[in-house]
Order: sequence, then C-alpha cells, then structure tokens
Amino acid sequence: KDKSFSPVLDSSSRAIRGLWKRRSVFYARLSLSDQSGRTAQRRVPLKATTVIQAQAELEQLRKSRTIPLQPKASLNWSDYWPRYLANINQLKRPRTVNSERLHCRHWDKLIGKLKLHQIRKADLLDFRAIKLEEGWAGRTVNLAVTVLSNVLNHAQDNGLIDTLPTTGLKSIRWKPKKRPLFTREQIEAVCVAALLNTRNGQLLANYIRLMARCGSRATETLHLLWSDVDWDQQQLTIGSDGLSKNHESRAVDFNAALAELLEDMRSRSNGSAYLFPAPRMFGEDAPARSLKEALYKARALAGVDGFGYHDCRHYFISHAVMSGIDY
Repeated sequence: KDKSFSPVLDSSSRAIRGLWKRRSVFYARLSLSDQSGRTAQRRVPLKATTVIQAQAELEQLRKSRTIPLQPKASLNWSDYWPRYLANINQLKRPRTVNSERLHCRHWDKLIGKLKLHQIRKADLLDFRAIKLEEGWAGRTVNLAVTVLSNVLNHAQDNGLIDTLPTTGLKSIRWKPKKRPLFTREQIEAVCVAALLNTRNGQLLANYIRLMARCGSRATETLHLLWSDVDWDQQQLTIGSDGLSKNHESRAVDFNAALAELLEDMRSRSNGSAYLFPAPRMFGEDAPARSLKEALYKARALAGVDGFGYHDCRHYFISHAVMSGIDY
C-alpha cells in the first residue's frame, strides 16, 4: 500500500546519493535521455536485492547511461494495461485483478488508441459523463477512475509519463441507496423457501442463518472450516486463512442461536473440513463457490424482494447495537 520512495542509507546511516527504495525494490535516480532525445530525471528499478548490490548497479548505470527506455509516444493505453495487470497479478487478490481488468476494458472504448502521454483530464471527464448517462452509480465510476490511476501510476514509475491526468480530479459525490432492515421473519422465510424448493436448500439455509447470527461476510463465510469453531471457548473465528476483507481474523462469541445452528450443522456434516462444502468431485474437498441462483429463487418464492447476503451482516450488526453491544 505504501507508494512513497525512501532514501537508502549506508552503514553510517547517511543517504546514498541517487539510490532510493520503495517496498522491497531499489531504484536509481538518474538524468537519462529517451529515444526521442528528451532528458529528464527518472527512477529506474534495479535488480539488486541488497544495498551493496544496489550501489554497484547504480555505479554501473552512471558509467554507461544506456538504459533502454521506450519513447513515451510508443505505447498506447490498450498496449500498456495488460502489462500492468501481469505485473500486479501476484500482488493483489484474483477478484481485485479481475475487477481491474473489466474496468480497463471499459476504458479501452474511449482511450484505447491514445498514447499514455496523450490521455488528458478531459478524457476522464468525458468517460465519467458517459458512464453516468449509461446508468452507472457514482461509486462505480469513481472506482473506474481509481483503476485508471493505478495503471498510469505504474507507467509513471517506469518512466513512461511525467504527469498524471488524474491529479486534482475530484471524486463524484454519491449517496448509497438506503437498504431496508430485513426482519428475522423475512430472513427465515427465505430459508424455508430454500429448504422446500431449491436443490441445495439445506446448504443455502444454513449459509444465510449463519451469516445472520454472526455477521460474517459472504465470501469469508464460504471458507469457514470446522477447525475455526472453538467449542470449548464458545467462539467462531472468521478469516483465519487471512482472506477476510482487512486480512485479519476475528472471533465472534457464540450466542444461543449461533450455538444451536452450529450444533445442528455438525450433526449433518459429511466429514468435510468446510462448513459449506462444494459437491465432491474427484475426491476433492473444497468450499462451495456460489449459491446465488438458489438465493434468487428462494427470495422470489418467499416474496422478500431485494434480499442479499450482505443484508444478513446488516441484520446482525443492527441487532447487536440495539442490544447495547459496544461498536
């Protein structure tokens, strides 16, 4: 998350001139010329992994001054963003990478043929206006601009552009739609409809009931293991695999309804390590991926329009607050 550069210090804690570091990557700051003959100060990423190696590589670069930089006019948007995704593929979660890929493709329609240095703030404003007219929410449009900024920041780090068109661009003001607080009776009606009318009814009903009784998010709930249930301490640990939204685990104390549900689920478990296992294929034990189609059918039959998994989290947190539990 840290995008700032910091000077590299020698053994005497003095800054080494021309040597910088960001995260674990060393950079040499040199005055270099690109293929068009334009000279500018640039940070060049180094292959070194230690300070001594970085110093040696820096000196070699100072002597040669032959850094193969592409001219800024040579790369357009549609050429560059796939390279950006390839570079960050192992640094971000798959869902995040896929989301950025989708937004990059939307940008392709407007600026795909533009060179990176030709992208202007006016192009961003046009994109925002078009997407808002198409019905995009302000939050989604802001996210698309953030993805564009990520790609162009990467290009700037590689010396391909000097300035960012996103500088000074204010986000669109938007108000989230006020969602209703579904009652326990409505949530239970969806569960009953699932049990009676859907293929994975028991799995879906348990899934919804658990989220409503512990406040967990949809994805992290699917990855819950039976080893996350501490029967002695009467606690359920969520996010023990580090895949929670903030990458941290948290423990939820049992309440009577949660304890009852977990006991019932344990009596029905089929030996899987997961609370919500997918159908076993080729002997593989894995968590269920999605139950959305079953949810849509169940909520339609129950007459609970608009109900979604995240409403279970709202339900739990709202009732926790109303019961006097500290925020």
